Amino acid sequence: MNDGIDLDSQTRTGLAEAWGLGPHSRFSTLGNGLINRTLLVEDGGRQRVLQCLNTRVFRDPAMVIRNCHAVTAHLGRKRAAGRYDYAVLELVPTLAGEPAARLADGAWWRMYDHVPDTRTFDTADDPAITREAGRGFASFAAALADLEPGAVGEVIPHFHDPVTRFASFRAALDADRMGRGAGARAECDAALAFEELLAHWRRLRGAGLPWRITHNDCKLNNLLFDRDNRAICVVDLDTVMPGTLLFDFGDMARTMLSPVPEDSTELARVEVRHGHFAALARGYVEGCEGQLTPLERDNLVFAARLVTGVIGLRFLTDYLDGDRYFRVTRPAHNLERARNQFALLASLARQADALQAMVPGSA
Repeated sequence: MNDGIDLDSQTRTGLAEAWGLGPHSRFSTLGNGLINRTLLVEDGGRQRVLQCLNTRVFRDPAMVIRNCHAVTAHLGRKRAAGRYDYAVLELVPTLAGEPAARLADGAWWRMYDHVPDTRTFDTADDPAITREAGRGFASFAAALADLEPGAVGEVIPHFHDPVTRFASFRAALDADRMGRGAGARAECDAALAFEELLAHWRRLRGAGLPWRITHNDCKLNNLLFDRDNRAICVVDLDTVMPGTLLFDFGDMARTMLSPVPEDSTELARVEVRHGHFAALARGYVEGCEGQLTPLERDNLVFAARLVTGVIGLRFLTDYLDGDRYFRVTRPAHNLERARNQFALLASLARQADALQAMVPGSA
């Protein structure tokens, strides 16, 4: 096959046999995801997306595939009935009728139809994009509200759980297996201060915070936009599982409120843009279609602080542990990401009351 990237012959052959790809299919890298490997395949004038699951992260790939199939099928039915306005990335079955292929080397691959003429953003320059994103991710969660909870399993236990993530950080700091702790003292101190948020988190769980089927990875670049900057499709469904809307809103906030990406080293530019927060909150409340409870609505700023801190913990934990989870391109990449997230967390904390007052209907 004529490849745009270096793909080994065994993988090329396995993919061709699984989906009937022609001998002149061309593969190229798509996106900049930190976990899975994503390719664009051009075959006979048709473009489709191939993705190889990272089984070090997703220990039960069969569950990931079942979840994706259940979610996309449910959304597809809703779209056909006129009750979901966004495109759906439905899985393309293999020639054997399976939703994914397991190749001879044990790798799990799946295929989606490619949504043409779309773009993604790593940061939002226009509050209108932020509002579109909020509405898009909220509509996704709202459309899954009537999906049978048992249809979706927990692919990564305690994925966003702040108590577990804080404990993992403490264990990594105590072990300091790479000898990096001393050089990350300021970041470790910021991470230790995160413990102050755990008491309120426990109060929310005790007060009956609703547990729903949620996306759990609502970064801005997991949403496709058309040429007019309208959100048209939610992507990267690997972490769709039971969770809380606070996780989804918090992840959106941390990737849309700052004018620079999560790995930017321009810390002086890491700040909360009030216009973007107001747009995000407005879009999210609109997209939830009345499903957001007062407890959830009144804790959206807390959600932003919580998830920003959790992601900062995860970056720092991975740095201390030798960069074994997130893909890095330079030696201190994860440390830089953590430093960025803790700077954003500090900005959120300073402005918490003013931001919460911008949430429509907030007490």
